[in-house]
Amino acid sequence: MTASAESGREPLSFTRFLARELAPREGRGAAVARISIGCAITVMIAMLFRIPEPAYMAYVVLLISKDEQSATIKSALGGFVAVTLAVILCLLLFMIDAAEPALRLPAMALVTFGAMYTSRVFALGPISFLAGFVLVLVQSLVDDLPHLEALTRATLWLWVVILVPVSIAIVTNLLAGQHSAVLLKRTVLRALERIEALLRDPAVRKNLTDSRAEVLAVLPLSRHASSPANAGDLIGEETVRRLLDALTLAEGLESELSPAITQGLADRVRASRLRIQQGTATLEEIHPIQPLENRSTPALMALAQTIDQLEGSLGWQPPEGPHPPEGPHPSQGPHSLFVPDAFTNPAYLRFALKSSIAVMAAYSIYTLLDYPGARTAIVTCFFVALGTLGETVHKLLLRVSGAIIGGILAALCIVFVLPWLTDIGQLSILILCVSAGCAWIATSSERLSYAGMQIAFAFFLGVLNGYAPATDLTVLRDRVAGILIGNVIVTVVFTLLWPESVRQRLRAALADLFHAIAALIRAQGQGDDEARLHTAAALVRVRDYSVMQAFELRMLEGDALDRFRGGMHAFDKLAGAALVASRGALLPYARPDLMEARARWADETATRLLASGGLPAVPSITAAARDPDPAHGLSAALLADQALQHEIDNVVRATE
Repeated sequence: MTASAESGREPLSFTRFLARELAPREGRGAAVARISIGCAITVMIAMLFRIPEPAYMAYVVLLISKDEQSATIKSALGGFVAVTLAVILCLLLFMIDAAEPALRLPAMALVTFGAMYTSRVFALGPISFLAGFVLVLVQSLVDDLPHLEALTRATLWLWVVILVPVSIAIVTNLLAGQHSAVLLKRTVLRALERIEALLRDPAVRKNLTDSRAEVLAVLPLSRHASSPANAGDLIGEETVRRLLDALTLAEGLESELSPAITQGLADRVRASRLRIQQGTATLEEIHPIQPLENRSTPALMALAQTIDQLEGSLGWQPPEGPHPPEGPHPSQGPHSLFVPDAFTNPAYLRFALKSSIAVMAAYSIYTLLDYPGARTAIVTCFFVALGTLGETVHKLLLRVSGAIIGGILAALCIVFVLPWLTDIGQLSILILCVSAGCAWIATSSERLSYAGMQIAFAFFLGVLNGYAPATDLTVLRDRVAGILIGNVIVTVVFTLLWPESVRQRLRAALADLFHAIAALIRAQGQGDDEARLHTAAALVRVRDYSVMQAFELRMLEGDALDRFRGGMHAFDKLAGAALVASRGALLPYARPDLMEARARWADETATRLLASGGLPAVPSITAAARDPDPAHGLSAALLADQALQHEIDNVVRATE
């Protein structure tokens, strides 16, 4: 298995991908320790007080833990609210449908449909999704607990099963969680290190796309850092925005540049990084700033201007007053309870219907086979079902591989480790060690993290199936079988019924990118801050959807976008060249006719992409316009325009 490198300039083997994702990074060890200790304490409490479902309790700690302290607390409280609502609704439904399968089965289907639909269109979708999942899972227990009193007790215990791990996660994060300012600082420093490494060796393009995604994710955190209450912090929203600009401009750097030319700029990036690390030192105290040489290219000139702005933004505080609303992309407009097309887009209804069919099919299969141990098929259908086929297959592969690895690990522990354990403390140490390994994987990128969650889930289900050491592999076998059954059902349903390709979202993201590029060029350096941010956000979405496209495994009919598979870096370079050509330092010498031609081509490209067509031809520029202006010669602006034309040619040729 191979994947394209971030920039697309070299192939990335699966082994190298794993090595990169699992490599240590600052703050990761503390997060792993916090999660594993929380899991161990949860299991100890569950065993001491004989709380049902200790496996689910340990898994909840891993499930709700996030990179940042406040996000973990919000996730924990939201999950607790969802489960509380689900328990109340379960008790009400039991009075109606506990003895009436003819009512209970339609109720389960309707709850599944509502949970899946609201998860896509509702601002509080995660809460409604989790409440629906718990409600359906508890309703399926009626077959195993026919007595209403036992069923009521099991439902009430469920509230405790969630309360304990939620409380432990909140306490551990309050004591040792990563503050948002720390996460912001580490992310910015990591991005600056990558820019510096690129400037030291321009032939190396490593982790630029990952850095853009990481920096964009912490943009909302920087708005709090920009508040007067945090005036001592050097990093604010302006710093993060300029860093995103630098990461985009870096795509326009030529690979053949001599390190001697870029040395001075690399030193300035290093100086800014050290200034952030030390907090108060000035640039001159850390490292002398070397001026750029006359041989600098337009891309270096634009990057130098951005680094100047980034340096000036360190420690700058906006005036007191109202701040813009939080969110990953300010240009998206104000928040709303529902997405704009919640009641007009049929894709949401189809997704909810497909998910309901998969869940009810899983329930029917293990019920008709009298195989209650495979109830994990329902869990699988809920958590694997995603909007597009590519996303579903990606999560399916992670879940299957994680279930197999976790199952094997649990089997080995049951046979060779558990017979030697004599008390709860020893069991907790085992849970701590395994949880640490799973948490290490779970704290990687979204492309791999779910595998760590699934390894932990399968292991906990196999080892923690009672209050005594497991003595056989039957429960583990049944639960892993349920996971595999659920994956097969979801794949079949989502492939046969209204298959939705990730190409549709990729086309929309590409169209958004080209509209942003057109706006960037037309702004001519004036008021283009949102266009630059819009461009960076679109590049992140394009990268994510292009990765998911590879997981569709040619199950659906292809189109022109398939020609870009493995070569999406062409769009990164195009965005970088457009940002270079539109920088304010070059505009006094720019040719308006050339700039407008590029902007018109970008708009036409966006229109054709939305109409599921191919890319338009290269912009029609006369030979005179292509030649250097005798009055200006080979000015930096003309060189930047020629570089932009070259990248446009590359993009168009890739689809021919």
